[in-house]
Amino acid sequence: MKRLYQIHWRFAIAYTLLILLSMGVAGVFLLVFLPAQFSDFTTRSVVNYVLRTIGVTAAVTIVLSVVLAFFVAKRTTRSIRAVTEGARQLASGDLEHRVDAISSDETQELAEAFNSMALSLKQMVVDLSTERNKLSAVLATMADGVAVIDGEDRVVLANPATETLLDLPSHRQEDQRLVEMVRDHDLHRIISRCRSTGELQQEEVELTPSRRYLRVIAIPLPSTDAEEVLLVLHDLTREQRVETTRREFVANVSHELRTPLASVKAAVETLEQGALSEPQVAERFLSGISRNVDRMTRIVEDLLELSRLDTGQAVIQMSSFNVRALIEETVEGYLPLAQANDVSLQVELPADLPSVIGDEVKFQQVVSNLVENAVKFTPPGGKVTVTAEAEEKSIAMSVTDTGIGIASEHVPHVFERFYKIDRSRKDEGSGLGLAIAKHIVQAHGGEMWVKSREGEGSTFTFSLPVDKAKVFN
Repeated sequence: MKRLYQIHWRFAIAYTLLILLSMGVAGVFLLVFLPAQFSDFTTRSVVNYVLRTIGVTAAVTIVLSVVLAFFVAKRTTRSIRAVTEGARQLASGDLEHRVDAISSDETQELAEAFNSMALSLKQMVVDLSTERNKLSAVLATMADGVAVIDGEDRVVLANPATETLLDLPSHRQEDQRLVEMVRDHDLHRIISRCRSTGELQQEEVELTPSRRYLRVIAIPLPSTDAEEVLLVLHDLTREQRVETTRREFVANVSHELRTPLASVKAAVETLEQGALSEPQVAERFLSGISRNVDRMTRIVEDLLELSRLDTGQAVIQMSSFNVRALIEETVEGYLPLAQANDVSLQVELPADLPSVIGDEVKFQQVVSNLVENAVKFTPPGGKVTVTAEAEEKSIAMSVTDTGIGIASEHVPHVFERFYKIDRSRKDEGSGLGLAIAKHIVQAHGGEMWVKSREGEGSTFTFSLPVDKAKVFN
């Protein structure tokens, strides 16, 4: 029965009934009216009458066919127009639009198929949007840089890590080429080689002037544009610096221990060759041995202290102590050294400094290191001033000198282990004091920094958090 509702069956049945009806009307007309007229008409007249009857019947059939076709077509096209309008709404982005079937013929199946397609398309868009959001989140949080470079060397896609590693402008122009933003020959050579060979390329490069070490992986993308390249950037700067620090550390330790060891060895050999028989000479050599052994012991102890601070194994005895009293006591111990070097050593502290919660012994070690360095590297007639200032949540202490200062290229390295600005200068220090001081401050939750200009002096400052509930009156 369902087939009887289909459009072509409707037209076929309607036209069949219409033709049968027309033929029936014509037959009845002929049977009723024609015999009565036979006696009055000639054969020619009868033929003409029959032809006129057939013509009228044909005309009526045509008119009825047109009217029937109009109504059937109007009913059918109304559903088709609804589906067409639904397609336009779907194309414009309205995925919620649905089509209502007006009739029960094929247009109903078309509407149902359209609604099913719209539902599938909506689900597909939702799935793609979800996957895109996941991919965007992954790319945004990746430490590695990911970028897509098209055949004209434009950056089609770049995650935040890529912008940071390559120093790309955040508001770059769409037609701006990578070579215009990153001036590095090695990077562009890898991309060009990947395009020409169509194979994965991997190499480590050092970008200038940022001094970043990157592992660059260039992969050709299988797309319509055969020259698109996927660029993956892995930052090796930290690993490179760690390796450089390790090499420098080994070299510095060897350098620092070699001199006292050589002195001890020379003194021992001299004593073995007969210097023991001369008491004064032997005493001088033994004193030198003791002094060099003490120096090596200090280096080893400083290295162990740094190791404990690095690994968090250093014991911090937290207590509340009077900052003003500790600074004054520590500075007083260096007054003889300052007088011997003809350096003015002064303390300028406010009377209402709050207490600090920390390790008093280690804090004194920090102050001692800064004051000793300031006095040691200030020429005669110079001045060293120790100040402190209470801020909202911390105390900032500064040691300012009018000494030789530090050149700008050395300032970023002064807190590194074994770093000495002038190794030719006669100095028995190990180069670990500032590194230890900074680690102690950081272990207390503070920071340390330096401001210096060569020939004008330096200011070393560090901050420590305070407990406002505990203040010495």
